[in-house]
Amino acid sequence: MRPLGLGEILDRAVTLCVRHFVIFALIWVVFALPLAVFQFLGTQDQSKIFGALAEILRQSNAGKSADPSAISAALQGSPVLNGWTAAYFLSFLFVSPLATAALVTAAATLYLGGRLDFGAAYRVALSRYLHLLGYNLMWLLGAAILYLAIVFAGVILAFGFIGLASALKAAGVAIAVIFGIIFGLAIVCFALIVLVAYNVGFYVCVIERRSFVEAFAAGIQRVFNRVGFVRALFVGLAYLAIGIGVWILSLAGQGLLYGLLRSHILGTAFGTLVSVAIAAFLTAFLTIFYFDLRVREEGLDLLLAAEAPERLPSAPA
Repeated sequence: MRPLGLGEILDRAVTLCVRHFVIFALIWVVFALPLAVFQFLGTQDQSKIFGALAEILRQSNAGKSADPSAISAALQGSPVLNGWTAAYFLSFLFVSPLATAALVTAAATLYLGGRLDFGAAYRVALSRYLHLLGYNLMWLLGAAILYLAIVFAGVILAFGFIGLASALKAAGVAIAVIFGIIFGLAIVCFALIVLVAYNVGFYVCVIERRSFVEAFAAGIQRVFNRVGFVRALFVGLAYLAIGIGVWILSLAGQGLLYGLLRSHILGTAFGTLVSVAIAAFLTAFLTIFYFDLRVREEGLDLLLAAEAPERLPSAPA
């Protein structure tokens, strides 16, 4: 273990996933399969509605006038938000922290050269479950406050730019546009760094077994400092790029299966397989980044060299 570049972190994440994909997939599929069922049952109504609207659009393009009553019937024929849709979102809120914690436990243990099975990963996750719920609640409250602060700052800047544009005419408009773009990019970069801080704190709560309050503070402290800030930005950008690429792949695959094969089941199954693979890779990627931060900030490599891994508080049992 030593300080790593971003390319090395990605390379090690790929290697870790390939070597241990079976255990990663087993851990995540317990969560992904019920989620896929909820998604399938919850979007059947939406698929019917979109199909009815597409038929109306097709008839309109063929020169037939759109029937307002048909549009109304398509929109009101079935509820878009049903019980399965609610179960889908509740699973994200209350079940995903458990599955994510089990996956983090597996990635951290295997990366440090340890061994564990499916049951051991979920036992550690269960022991941290209440702390993880508290941790997510703290971040939800913090994110709400941060969002309001950003909106307030944006409104003030917008009024300032409007005044500048009216005073300087064309030059003021150009300056306002430039600063608006810079402000937007800064918000995106800051959001990515905050996302990385959230994940680092989550890993602290699971791997180091700290309370949710300590994990919340540790995630912010480790990322928003001289060592972690820039690296967190690059990791966040990589995270965003991977997420966009996977989203495009998933959308194209599901669109192909829905459009050509007319199979809602195959489309959902494809999306589930993609989610399993990306969950394993992103967890491995962020796990290695978490340890890299500790190497750079705390000398974790020296601690691991001096003590047996099972004696370290950071090594999951």
